[in-house]
Amino acid sequence: MYAQPPPPRKGEKTMAKPMLISPISRQGIKLLRVAAYCRVSSSSADQLNSYATQIDYYTRLAKKKKNEWNMVEIFADEGISGMKAKNRPEFQRMIRMCELHQLDLIITKSVSRFARNVKEALEYVRKLKLLGVGIIFEKEGINTQSLGDEMLLNTFTAIAQEESKAISQNQRLSIVKRMELGIYVDSNAPYGFRLENKQLVEYPPEADTVRWIFRSYLNGMSTTEIAKVLTERGIPTKNGKEKWKSTKISYMLSNERYIGDCHYQKTYRDTIVPFKQSKNRGEEDMYYATGTHASIIEKETFDKAQVLLQKRKEQFTKSITFNTYLLTSRIRCSECGSFYRRKVRSGGVKWVCAKHEENTKSCNSNYYSEERIYDGFLSVVNKLRFGQENILGQVIAKLESATQKYKRNNKTAMQISQKIAAINATILKLNELRSKGYLAPEIHQSQVREMQKQLCTLKEDRQDQFESRILTMLQDVRKLKTLIDEIDEPLYEFDEKLFEEIIVEMALNNADELTVTLLGGLKFTELI
Repeated sequence: MYAQPPPPRKGEKTMAKPMLISPISRQGIKLLRVAAYCRVSSSSADQLNSYATQIDYYTRLAKKKKNEWNMVEIFADEGISGMKAKNRPEFQRMIRMCELHQLDLIITKSVSRFARNVKEALEYVRKLKLLGVGIIFEKEGINTQSLGDEMLLNTFTAIAQEESKAISQNQRLSIVKRMELGIYVDSNAPYGFRLENKQLVEYPPEADTVRWIFRSYLNGMSTTEIAKVLTERGIPTKNGKEKWKSTKISYMLSNERYIGDCHYQKTYRDTIVPFKQSKNRGEEDMYYATGTHASIIEKETFDKAQVLLQKRKEQFTKSITFNTYLLTSRIRCSECGSFYRRKVRSGGVKWVCAKHEENTKSCNSNYYSEERIYDGFLSVVNKLRFGQENILGQVIAKLESATQKYKRNNKTAMQISQKIAAINATILKLNELRSKGYLAPEIHQSQVREMQKQLCTLKEDRQDQFESRILTMLQDVRKLKTLIDEIDEPLYEFDEKLFEEIIVEMALNNADELTVTLLGGLKFTELI
């Protein structure tokens, strides 16, 4: 026993005695329950080697982290990265253990080993994060426990973009190789053909229409007339639409696949993100393969059609009035507000701001080739074609909602409607009095005529109220959607008629941005 200290004397201050706190034993720290996930080859011999190697790797890793980790289990699925999560039993068993709160951390080699794509990986990362389970992706150097939701999204989006580039580049190399050999088959079969066993074969009902189109064109009909006849006959387009367009006929008349040949890479995708497809004017290699499939049109007939197409194109160009061009008074300069002018220079046809041309110091704008402007327009149209339901469909829905709300809340229109109803009631009363003989015919006729004049005026006033800017916009956007909907395939040749129908105005700035204003006042900006 220890001797007790003497009690303090009266008035004497006591000193606090510090208490020693011993270090906590490492045994008191809760170790993270860790699982490793890997994917092994489907080859039996490789599978054993791979599985053994990965078990050895993760076992050694666990030993290094023995003061932090408790390696619960190593999960391994057989197969390739394209396998869906639901078809990976070990993966699902691991997820169930997480749901039962039996794991704290998962470690895996990479995102591609963990999931079939970045989207699926992100879904499981978020799900497990809510369960308090983190994931370490060794290759990417990501620990999901240390990332917030926004950072997670940004990180995985960046990975997805790199993954997309790698896949796209690999696919492109494969496609180009098949083009060089003349064995590449586009998944998009032209009108008149169907794909069977990866080969283009004639589809008789449509092939007969193709032959009729070529005959009619060589017999003197224009592409517009041919499109009109096909529409009137109720013959559906390739996509099942009722209306044919002259541009579609022109495209068919110049499509070499109707003579059994393939002209590869007439267009190219110059960037991966964002998507942009352009006509190939020598930027990429092109390949021409003959006899790749059965023909619908004789080569002699096809060649005659090409000569006639070129002849009519030249005639059309000559018929343009001097100094009046399609883009005249269409392009404004975003820097000073002046219109662009057409100039023929050594490099071809250019458009320049009128103020800049007169005095370069007065406006800091650039020259733009007519081709670049046309390509910018085509890019906007093709993007609208691909996403019209998401873009134009949503705009129409919002305008319809706004129109209905406007009609309900427009007090002036409501008051006019009430007056119209009152006059109609009076006319009915006058008709009743006339039928009973209480009102002379001439008086009845005079009064009704006067009231009908009032009705006409009131109805015009009410129509003016309803024909607000919103309603006009709605009608224009509906028309725009109809015109875009009629485009069966991506446009790579400038369509003058479509341009005139949907363009309101264009503007160019010195950052090479073309802003296109379409029907309904919708604006889209494209880098050219």
